Amino acid sequence: MSLLQMSLAGGVMILVITVIRALAMDHVPKRTFPVLWGIALFRLLIPLSLPSALSIYSLLARRAPAAAVSAVLAGQAAALPQSVSVSEAALPVGSIIWAVGTALCAVTFAVAYRNCYREFQMSLPVENDASRRWLQAHPLRRTITLRQTDRISSPLTFGLLHPVILMPKETDWDDEASLQFVLEHEFVHIRRLDTAAKLLLITAVCVHWFNPAVW
Repeated sequence: MSLLQMSLAGGVMILVITVIRALAMDHVPKRTFPVLWGIALFRLLIPLSLPSALSIYSLLARRAPAAAVSAVLAGQAAALPQSVSVSEAALPVGSIIWAVGTALCAVTFAVAYRNCYREFQMSLPVENDASRRWLQAHPLRRTITLRQTDRISSPLTFGLLHPVILMPKETDWDDEASLQFVLEHEFVHIRRLDTAAKLLLITAVCVHWFNPAVW
């Protein structure tokens, strides 16, 4: 399956899921949509095509007899100069444009990540009774660190192997009832490996940058 076919199939799936989400958000289990988005992501990243009678490519193949297809290909080959092969005649202009776009997207995301990471490195570790109690109550094989900074206005999580929950500097650590909800939310992101999922999503955007639906 070509990249264009993958992108087209993935884009159609994205649009369908978006419509389903808008119409049935309150009528289906919330876990349905992560599964659907995972299927769309798989379609965008894995060059695997399963034959199906319902496929548009199968329908086109049925309407175009093999003899007719062979005749068209033979005519195209005959029209080329004898000194130029078919592979040499087809200049990979589209491939070059795609590669440049992919590289620019990757560099853009990498620079943004580097800048954010540098800012996050300036954050300070949180050391108080509330944070220690929470960390003890939420053990994980990957060590979680609580830090705080004045560069953000809402909590966030970053890091895959060494996850960090970054809190705003003005966080009220005495309000443990509210902190339980906030930290639990970030803990779910860490436990579900959402950082890895985000990396896959960024990869899909870089590869299919020409498809507005993927963005």
